[in-house]
Amino acid sequence: MAEIPLVMPKMSMTMEEGTFLTWHKAEGDEIRAGDVVCEVATDKVDMEVESPVDGILVRLVAQPDDVMAVGEPIAFLSSAADDLLGDLLDGPAAVDAPPPAPATLAAPSTVPSSLSTVVSAVPLARGRAAVLGVDLMGVQGTGPGGTIRVVDVEAATYEIVAPAAKALHRTSASNGAQAGTGTPASRHRYRRAVARQTSASAAIPQAVVFRDLDVEALAERRGQCGWTSLIVRAYADALRDSPLNARWTGECSEVWSDVALAVMVDTDHGPVAPVLLNPDRFPIEELDERLGHMADRARSGKVPVEHLTAATTTVHDLGSLGVDAFQELLNPPQATALSVGRVAPHVIPADDGFVVRTRCRAALTVDHRVGDCADAARLLNAVQRRLDDPNWFGWR
Repeated sequence: MAEIPLVMPKMSMTMEEGTFLTWHKAEGDEIRAGDVVCEVATDKVDMEVESPVDGILVRLVAQPDDVMAVGEPIAFLSSAADDLLGDLLDGPAAVDAPPPAPATLAAPSTVPSSLSTVVSAVPLARGRAAVLGVDLMGVQGTGPGGTIRVVDVEAATYEIVAPAAKALHRTSASNGAQAGTGTPASRHRYRRAVARQTSASAAIPQAVVFRDLDVEALAERRGQCGWTSLIVRAYADALRDSPLNARWTGECSEVWSDVALAVMVDTDHGPVAPVLLNPDRFPIEELDERLGHMADRARSGKVPVEHLTAATTTVHDLGSLGVDAFQELLNPPQATALSVGRVAPHVIPADDGFVVRTRCRAALTVDHRVGDCADAARLLNAVQRRLDDPNWFGWR
């Protein structure tokens, strides 16, 4: 059995190095496929590294707190399985995958009629295909002897515009706990990532439209559903029909075929943005539960890598921190970002004097190359129409 390096995986588009945290296995241990071998830290979250095949951990290289470049060996394994290294990296590399492909680029997959009914694929690829709903019969393998690897499954997924990110978050994305109290090292990693993202954002011409969203119609019917869950669902559904659900390619605007929505979660070392695919298609109670679970995982620094994929838009709610209004910057290639302030009673003029309504201030930031302020206003109006109708949320 050959010695094969286990390397520092690349878990995001901006990741250049990672910090080794701890070993879960010792030298000489037998490892089964799916076993957690170690933990490493990215600039945003701590991630578990799993073994995709059986083998023996023969030599440890990395030690706790070592900062190692992406691709640098952290250990060596002995295994008789083919393509160990490829599929070890394939899982985390899902973060690098592009957002849902533009509708104009979508193309149906084709399956040669001569393809054998027996498909050669590594176990991790079969599991990933089951999650993504990919038919392995239509996937071209790039491993030894044409064996299908996880990277091949991911590539097929994006070709047919069927991304599988199912990230979770809820209304309590910010729970009022003190943030910004992470260790200096983790906060330093995070701020470096933010610096890269905001530098790219500064090159985009951005416009912002503000509007008060009235949620009085939902105040008595929402039960335990959080405000952010309600707004996320209404916004995603409205965005789906808007020309702002797009990206700027450098020559023209291309519309996304799905809504991959990132929701900012306040954590000890800064906001983390898990991605939820098509949140408007979940029943509101299920959506709220999923979002809450994802927020808990984000705060613990254990967000599954499949929920850190690229997004097409972002929602950031700072209402629980007492903020009434703010502006979120765009995160390229996203063309929209919705900022949501505190939901509270507001006294507003009425025909016979004044009335009290439950409202919040929303700010929609848009890429001015993709659309203008009138497009943003129409999108916010569409969100309001959905918030005015409890029946749209399934409440009678």
